[in-house]
This record gives sequence, C-alpha cells and structure tokens, in this order.
Amino acid sequence: MCRRICRSEEEVEEVLAKLKTTACPHCKQVGSLIRHGFLRGYDPMHLRGKTVRARRVFCNNRNRSTGCGRTFSVWIADKIKRLFLTADSLWEFLQQAVRTGNKLQAFQSLGSRLSDSAAYRIWKRFDKAQSAIRTALRSLCRPPQITSKQPAQLTLAHLRAAFKQHPLDPLGAFQVTLQTFFV
Repeated sequence: MCRRICRSEEEVEEVLAKLKTTACPHCKQVGSLIRHGFLRGYDPMHLRGKTVRARRVFCNNRNRSTGCGRTFSVWIADKIKRLFLTADSLWEFLQQAVRTGNKLQAFQSLGSRLSDSAAYRIWKRFDKAQSAIRTALRSLCRPPQITSKQPAQLTLAHLRAAFKQHPLDPLGAFQVTLQTFFV
C-alpha cells in the first residue's frame, strides 16, 4: 500500500522511488504508477510565493499501459489539505483559541495575512470534524479524563495524549499515523 501522507520531503521521494513496484490505490495494478507533477499552494511565509504541498502520481493508461488513468497525491504532513495554514500554525491557533476563548485574537497572533473571517471558517471546519477526529484517535488511545465540558478542549487533550512523542506537531503526527487529513 502506498503511503499518501509522509513526514518529510525525503519520505515523499522514497515513496516516489518505489512507484513501479507499488499497486495503484484505485485499480490495484502494479507497474503503472508514474510521477505526474506537483500540487502547489500559497506559502504562508511569502504571500506571493508558492510552495510544493504534495506530489501528484498518475496510474498510466496510455500507450498499451493497463492502468486506470486516475491520479492521487502524496502529501507532506506539515501541510493541511485545502488550508493555507501549516499543521503547526493550525495547532497553535487551536490551542490559543481554546485557552483564551477568542478565535480572532488567536488567529491574529499567528501573523497570518488572511482576513479576520478566516479564523471563523477554520474553526468551523475543526468544529465539524471533531467527531471524526475523536473517533480516529480512539483507535490509538483512550481519551484522557479531564473535567472540561468544552468539546474542543477534550479533542486537543486527546490529541496530546495520543501523540505525546510529538508535542510540537501532533497534527502532522495524526496525519502520518492515521494516513488521513486532520480537517
């Protein structure tokens, strides 16, 4: 099975080096996968610059190849799908928003150039995804016993407990370990 989310660019290159011996996740055909370019997105450090977020892979169905013609991406874990923020920035935002109760102030402390309404859109995505996140985390460890009634605080505590070995980047660890996107 091909890893779809990798910890670093070096791991992505290792996955791409083994494409010819890897089965396509869609049609299970071995030997048809080829590199297909980059998935680029805006870089939070340079407003006008773009960064590589993932590498595209194509299951070749051209010139007598027996692949299915579909594509998929191999992502770097510090990127969040469909989100301008990196995993560590999102983690910092979520922690501060839960700690202070002020989403806008937490978002502004990141120094992001996004609009103020982005904080509320990102929080809404996180809020909707909490059930799926907690279900996935339950497969790794039991939820910690804390007295809070706030669901977001419980979710963050569960993330900390599941990824104690990655205290600075539990979101990246979540994505790599479970091979699914955080939000």
